[in-house]
Amino acid sequence: MKIVITFIFILTSAAMFGQKQVVSAFNANKTGDYKSAAGYIEEAIGIEKAAVKDKTWRYRGEIYLNIAKDSVLSQEFPQALWIAKDSYVKAKELDRKGSYEREVLMGLGLVQTTAGSQGINDYSSENYSQAARKFDLSAQVAGMFDVLDTMAIFNAALCYEKSGEVDLAIARYKTCGASDYQVPNVYLFVANLLRQDTITAGPGGRTEEALAELQAARELFPREQSLIIEELNIYLEEQDYERAQTNLKLAAEVDPTNEILWFSLGSVYDNLEKRDLASEAYLKALTLEPTYFDANYNLGAMYFNQAVQGINESNDMWKPRMSKTETAKQKELENSAKEMFATAKPYLEAAHAANAEDIDTIRSLRDIYARTGEDDLMLKMSGLLK
Repeated sequence: MKIVITFIFILTSAAMFGQKQVVSAFNANKTGDYKSAAGYIEEAIGIEKAAVKDKTWRYRGEIYLNIAKDSVLSQEFPQALWIAKDSYVKAKELDRKGSYEREVLMGLGLVQTTAGSQGINDYSSENYSQAARKFDLSAQVAGMFDVLDTMAIFNAALCYEKSGEVDLAIARYKTCGASDYQVPNVYLFVANLLRQDTITAGPGGRTEEALAELQAARELFPREQSLIIEELNIYLEEQDYERAQTNLKLAAEVDPTNEILWFSLGSVYDNLEKRDLASEAYLKALTLEPTYFDANYNLGAMYFNQAVQGINESNDMWKPRMSKTETAKQKELENSAKEMFATAKPYLEAAHAANAEDIDTIRSLRDIYARTGEDDLMLKMSGLLK
């Protein structure tokens, strides 16, 4: 009989000891002594009887949430918010009857808002890595409420980008993209990050991965100019004109009514100095969209540059005594250049009508009007440059 009584006494003492630590933690938390409260509650969860009670974990969540909000203590306990979140989750798991569901959900909600608020503060302090993880935590808790917090995920991506954690940033940008948040810009961000990832891939970055991401994004947004131009720019920077040409020809054949693709193909031909093909592609774009600034400007600029080249060749031919043949050749170059200026004029005028503030267009028109003797229009363009 003594053995039984002693055994019961031991069990009762253990239970009372665990309860004592929980009560001590509760009282210390109530008086604002959060550090002592944390010490007591950690002792409590080390005791089996206390560790299986939802109340113990709920108090632990409250304590660490208070620590996380304390500017001094949070430095000593940098994981406080994460511990609070895990504690509330454990409390919810143990509260099988749901008696304290409201309190637990409120606690998790406070973890979410605190993480988001502190993430903003950390970002402002340029502590980007810490900010990213707090935005991640905020998004994770939101997910527990079946909410996809795309703003928090986007903020995390931005912070990971600034802290140089490229793959983490890319993963979060892609999550945003899959949820139609900040599209198509997030795909541009992904491509740029891959291209700039010299740490992983060395000079030139992960160009092929960037191209794959852009091509996948273009399937979702086939008429998005920024994606097409970004892909084109990669090819041009790599001086991979043939691949640019092939890629854009295929794209234009698949979507022949997409003026952006024809314009981009014209740009590639322009760089390859295939002027007839460039002109054909630009004109195709303008047939589909007559007010397309880029196509009008590039086509006009191409003819304008040919005209200038002819003028320069004509000037280079000059010498004090020229033969009739040389004089005739020089005159031919001048006339051809004048015709080319006239050919460029309507396209540049259309570009100016589409974007009256573009300085390069204004300068080109001023020079054309000066050569064609249209003094009033020349003065008008000159006035716009002041």
